[in-house]
Amino acid sequence: MHGARGPGRVRRRSGECMATAWEQAYLTLRRRLADGTYPPGSHLREEELAAQLGVSRTPVREALRRLDAEGWLRVVPNQGAFAAEWSPHDIEEIFDLRALLEAHAAERAATAPDRRPLATMEEACEAAEAALPGGDVAALEAISDANVRFHQALWEMSGQTRCRAILASLAVSPMMLRNFRNFDAAGLRRSLDQHREMVAAIAAGNAAWARAVMAAHVQAGRAVFLAAMTHGRVGRQAA
Repeated sequence: MHGARGPGRVRRRSGECMATAWEQAYLTLRRRLADGTYPPGSHLREEELAAQLGVSRTPVREALRRLDAEGWLRVVPNQGAFAAEWSPHDIEEIFDLRALLEAHAAERAATAPDRRPLATMEEACEAAEAALPGGDVAALEAISDANVRFHQALWEMSGQTRCRAILASLAVSPMMLRNFRNFDAAGLRRSLDQHREMVAAIAAGNAAWARAVMAAHVQAGRAVFLAAMTHGRVGRQAA
């Protein structure tokens, strides 16, 4: 009896270690893709990544598969993985869709009966504003995380399940998460002020105001991203 259980425990522990290895590989590679360590178009080879991370190729392969599914990179058969690249057309399409859908979500959030997500939005505003004076990469990551929480709370408050799912695929994407690096200090301050204004509009139940602020917010993000792309500095911290 004891002997029969032993191998099971070994197999289970082995599986747990493998899961941990690929999850750690995934998190490390995603962070490097997000912070520009691997610029768009970079060729990411399994064997090199495995050596860098100190793991076998199997967890790296699993991590790359997930990153491919999430849009962080693309896996080409017999060639390997490449960090995602975006054309001006891709950017325009994503921001067009965001402008339509997120303005709609803000409008619906303003009249939603469940007001609880509003507290999360306010907390996200406070977290981003607290990080703003830092001005370094860690501060930008904290602002980016707070930004994701803010928008996700707004989508939740809208009560629009399908709209929320589509926005998650558009707004919580590699290029959107990295867009905060394209803002200068004044642009970041303006973006956070727009978050505060959205909270005020939604708290007041003013759907037209909330929609207008969100539309302007998304268009400002579009302008910043396209300017960075034009000058070849997408994802690099602005001065």
